Amino acid sequence: MGFGLGPEKPPTSVVVKKSLQREIIYQMSPLEDSTLASMLLRPGPIQALQSARFKEGEGAERVRRIYIRTTHDRVLKVEQQDAMIRRWKPQHVYTLESDHSPFFSAPLALFGLLVKVAASFD
Repeated sequence: MGFGLGPEKPPTSVVVKKSLQREIIYQMSPLEDSTLASMLLRPGPIQALQSARFKEGEGAERVRRIYIRTTHDRVLKVEQQDAMIRRWKPQHVYTLESDHSPFFSAPLALFGLLVKVAASFD
């Protein structure tokens, strides 16, 4: 854990232990990819994620949003993902049979989905 605001304040970042990364983040990803990813993984900005607020208005409605739900995510459970979707509704919700890292565990499906999304925004 990182304590960017001082040791007496709540943590500002967190890192998943190397011994748990494959089990929690990359459980469906190829071993080679998860090994490389574990070497590159940086602390996650937990405080920024917990305190994020989205304002309506001020042009926010002009930004097209999609959400890619990952069905086997052990970092963000489906219920947590659904709560995020309800709080700030995207124009489209897509679902991938993936762990938290679809760019490793389902790269072809993710690529196809991104191409579909890009084409729909033209």
